[in-house]
Amino acid sequence: MNRLFFLGFFLTVIASILWGAMGTAVQHLFLIKSGFFALGLVVMRQLAAGLLFVAIAMLVMPRKMCSIFRDRQLFADIVISGLLVFCAHFFFFQAIEYSNAGTAAIFLTLNPLLAAVWLALTKGRRIAPVECFCMFLAALGVALIVTDGNFTELKFSIMAVVWGLCSAVCATAYSMQPQRPAAKAGVTVVVAWSFLFGGLIGSIFCPPWALQIQWSQTVALDFGYVVLFGTVTAFWLYLMGLKYISPVVSGLVVCLEPLSAIVFSMVLLGDMLGFWQTVGVACVLANVCILAIARER
Repeated sequence: MNRLFFLGFFLTVIASILWGAMGTAVQHLFLIKSGFFALGLVVMRQLAAGLLFVAIAMLVMPRKMCSIFRDRQLFADIVISGLLVFCAHFFFFQAIEYSNAGTAAIFLTLNPLLAAVWLALTKGRRIAPVECFCMFLAALGVALIVTDGNFTELKFSIMAVVWGLCSAVCATAYSMQPQRPAAKAGVTVVVAWSFLFGGLIGSIFCPPWALQIQWSQTVALDFGYVVLFGTVTAFWLYLMGLKYISPVVSGLVVCLEPLSAIVFSMVLLGDMLGFWQTVGVACVLANVCILAIARER
């Protein structure tokens, strides 16, 4: 059992680090004026990753993958999942474009709090005192990250906050909505098709053949990393890791995503955090840890 736990822990840690590095690769694509912008990049990324996901899953479980076309409700649920994952990634990339990879990733740690608020509004679930404290801690952390302690001016555009919060809301919805189709067809089936459907939905607004990308070796390497390692490999590792660890542990491990994004951005792109921004990051990550420990108890 211990070996399986450490295997699951190791797989989710690697996945979180790959996700953090993906944000830095996306930021670099924007910085070097590659021709990619948030909408175009998310469409290309989801189409490429979705096709790879579906192709691999078809080889492993062809009957399960085809089962969605025999169930209208299941098919509709997965299309909705695709729309949600497309919106979550589009807003996330927009937040990166207006700030940086580390700041954008920090907003995603608000998911547990947003889920608690949603359950309180729709299911009448009482918000616990510890959750109220964590909401204050998260809000304080985000405020410090955006202002670096000087509340008279912003270090980033207000749009970075807007897109970051929109990304967190859609990511929270995506983490909850697919529960019914996942129970029917399995998580892998839902993830594979939702990525592909999300890319197809995005193509309506931004046809990939209309993009004017300035392809070079650097651009190809960045985009290849985003698709192969930041998406396909990271999701497979994370899904495999979840088989052996609890949601509490996985929730704590995912904190490594914004931390790795910050580290990669500092080392590779020269981004620097001010003192109060560092305190803000600590506040946001502390809220996730407190929530996870409280849930375990």
